Amino acid sequence: MMSSPRPFSCLLPVLLLVLSSCAKIGPPPPTPLTAAEEQFSKICREEMKYDVHVTRAGQTVWVYIPLTNNIFDIKASAKNQAPKAAPLKSWSIQFLESKFQDKTFAVSFDIEFTKKYDKDNGIQNKYSEEYSKKQREVLTALTRAYFDVGRLPGDIIFKDKDKQKTHDNLVNTYLPPNRPPDFFVMVFADIKRGIAAKTVTYFPDMKMALANPPAIPSEEFTKRYIAEIYGDPDLIGDKAGSHLKIEDIQLPDFLAKQIENRVKIKFTQSAFPPKDDAQTEIWTIVAETLRLYHFSDFQNIKLIDLKNEKESLYDKSQL
Repeated sequence: MMSSPRPFSCLLPVLLLVLSSCAKIGPPPPTPLTAAEEQFSKICREEMKYDVHVTRAGQTVWVYIPLTNNIFDIKASAKNQAPKAAPLKSWSIQFLESKFQDKTFAVSFDIEFTKKYDKDNGIQNKYSEEYSKKQREVLTALTRAYFDVGRLPGDIIFKDKDKQKTHDNLVNTYLPPNRPPDFFVMVFADIKRGIAAKTVTYFPDMKMALANPPAIPSEEFTKRYIAEIYGDPDLIGDKAGSHLKIEDIQLPDFLAKQIENRVKIKFTQSAFPPKDDAQTEIWTIVAETLRLYHFSDFQNIKLIDLKNEKESLYDKSQL
C-alpha cells in the first residue's frame, strides 16, 4: 500500500543515540552565527564534504541541504497473500487546521467516522538511501556542535521537570549571544524534481530525546516535531536555498502546528484511537500540549466543527 513516511521516523533510534554553517541563505540579513553554528559548519564542510547552507533568524536556525537524487524510493511491494478484509469503520480527517492569532488557539476540523477499504496497489514508498544517510549524518553533526550548549560547568539536573525548566530558563539568560536556538528548521531538497522534506524541531525537545536515559520516549518525540513534504518549482536548481522564506519561529505558532500534528497522529496512526467525539478529543489534545510546554500566554481556545457547523469558545481558566 502506498504510504507517506514521516521525516525523522526512520531516524528516531539515531536521535536517541546521538542527536545552519556553510553559507548564508539570503535576505533578510542573517543574525551572526554562534560558535556552535560555526562548529556545525566546519563539520559539514571538512568532514562530511556536504554542501549544507545555514542561517540564523533570531532564535531559529535554518539548515538547507540540497540533494541530487530522489527523496523517495518507490518500489513494488511483496504481494499480499491474505484474503481481503471486510471494510472497517475508522476516523477520517477531511480537514484540519490549527492557528494562533489574537491570543487564541483556533482549531478548525472536519473529522468523522467512515468506512475504509484496504486497497493494496502493490507499491511501497520509502525514503531513499541518500536522503536517509544525509539526514542521519547532518543530525549527528548538529548534535556534536550543540550537545554541550546550554550547560554550564558543574551544572545540575533536577528530577522535577518544573524545577528543571525554571533552572534552564535562568541559565539561558546568562548565555547570549551563544545561547542555543529555540528551533531548528531543516529542509532537505531534491533540486532536480522540486521536492522538499522539511522538519521543525524545538531544541529543548531534542535535548530531552538525547538524554541518557531519554527524558521522553520516541513515540512522544514523534508528536513534538513538525514534518512536511512539499513541492515547489523554485526548488529546482536551487543549491543555496535562496527560495526559502527565513523567519524566526515563535513558540505559540509552533504549538498550534504541534496540536495539528498530535490530532493527525491520534486519529489516523494511534494504536489507541479516540473513543469519544472528535471535539472532546481535540480539546484534550490542546490542553495537554499547552500543559506540557507550560504555555500560558493566551486567552482563549476556539474549536470550529465544520461538519456540524458548530463553534465553541473556551476561556483559559477552563483548562
